[in-house]
Amino acid sequence: MTQLPALQRSFQAFVLGGHDAAPPTIAGSASASAEERLCIYAEAIALRFSEVLGEDYPGVHAMLGDDAFRALAGAYAAAHPSRNRSIRWFGRDLPGFVQTKTPWREHAVIGEMALFEWRKGELIDAADSPLVRVEDIAAIAADQWVGMQPRLVAALRRLTLEWNVPALWSAVDAGGTPPPPTRLERPVQWLLWREGIHIRWRSVDADEAWALQACDDGEDFGFICDGLCERIGLDAAAFRAATYLKQWASDSLLAAL
Repeated sequence: MTQLPALQRSFQAFVLGGHDAAPPTIAGSASASAEERLCIYAEAIALRFSEVLGEDYPGVHAMLGDDAFRALAGAYAAAHPSRNRSIRWFGRDLPGFVQTKTPWREHAVIGEMALFEWRKGELIDAADSPLVRVEDIAAIAADQWVGMQPRLVAALRRLTLEWNVPALWSAVDAGGTPPPPTRLERPVQWLLWREGIHIRWRSVDADEAWALQACDDGEDFGFICDGLCERIGLDAAAFRAATYLKQWASDSLLAAL
């Protein structure tokens, strides 16, 4: 029994590509050498890693095609070997990998697709939050609105995209033909969140993005109204702020006030 941990470590090192020689304690057979038997496991693990990346990044897979995606998976696995007990987190570094490594970094839309897909995936594991509904807001006395502190749910992510990635992903998910990758005239900010068991996303304008950031920074409703006054003018600010608050509650984005 005392030799078992050492055997397990040497086996792991071999199948993950860390050693060239098979562990001496592994026996061969008449049909295959020890190294050949171990290589079966090594190849199976490599295929499993590629399969997991394909499940996490179907959009990237569709854009690259099978052969190019397998090449990407192999290069990524070599650069970022699995170091977590759960294979769920194996692909967490892929967005940064494709954004910085040749040849993938030459195609910025691939990096954006990878980032979009990983942020979506994160929402599945994000913690549940209590939800503030529209009727909860309506019950708050008018003189208390200024001091309200809108807090956003944990299952929410924001990112800025320069390509038509959401449209590409939606087409892939529906099994249709994706539109051509298109660089937008200007970057667009996107909001992604989990509503029940469903993942939602929508674009947000610069003013709403600013207001959401103010919520993340711990600011109160009065601060948001003052900031919107500077951005869009006194006459429109209060109505816009209230509209945002109602929209966030309707979208299940508010965890507390």
